[in-house]
Amino acid sequence: MFGLFKKKNKAETGMKLRGFPGDLSTVKCLIMAGEKQVKLEIELLDTQAGEQDQAEYRALSPFGKHPYLQEGDAVAIGAEAGLAYLDTRGKGFMNPKKAQHFGHQNYWWQVSEIVAASVESLVKAAAFGSDVAADAEAIIETNLNAFDSALTGKKFIVGDYSHADVHWTAVAHFLVLAGKQDMIDLRPNTKAWYDKVKQRPSYASLPSLEDIKQKQLKAA
Repeated sequence: MFGLFKKKNKAETGMKLRGFPGDLSTVKCLIMAGEKQVKLEIELLDTQAGEQDQAEYRALSPFGKHPYLQEGDAVAIGAEAGLAYLDTRGKGFMNPKKAQHFGHQNYWWQVSEIVAASVESLVKAAAFGSDVAADAEAIIETNLNAFDSALTGKKFIVGDYSHADVHWTAVAHFLVLAGKQDMIDLRPNTKAWYDKVKQRPSYASLPSLEDIKQKQLKAA
């Protein structure tokens, strides 16, 4: 996690998110903002054109990590920092109260990171005709099998909708955009979970494939 958290006057400025609609980390922050009912001002960071590597953005994020969330003089960079910051806003917290559930949550969001590059490559192929790694679908299938097994007898991954669900909601959304909803539908526990998460208000504002093609990032 890479983020800076400082005191600021929230009344003086809104919360801004700089990211890309075809970036899983950006979509995760949009989901959390929707869950927490946090309004975001949006600025496009065209990672498809390599803007994350240009000097202007590197002056803000030295390692090119994204998205970039800012409120006053507080900054949170990347999905993990961004989700943690957004979770402090609004009422309540999405982290589980029990230590064993907290650890289980963190384990499953880390598993989601294993498939992130593969899932993003499928979406970029659908949107821009980019190449897909030969083993991308195999990596996704293997981890989805484990995910489906972990969901047995559960409504969400651990207790109520948590950070782990945010990560996997972004993964599931990208699979659908890439035309791979069968990967979800063929796994009964995953399908039942997805049918629940896509009914949440936070899901409605997520980018479409056309948004990604047009490089349009909408406010949460």
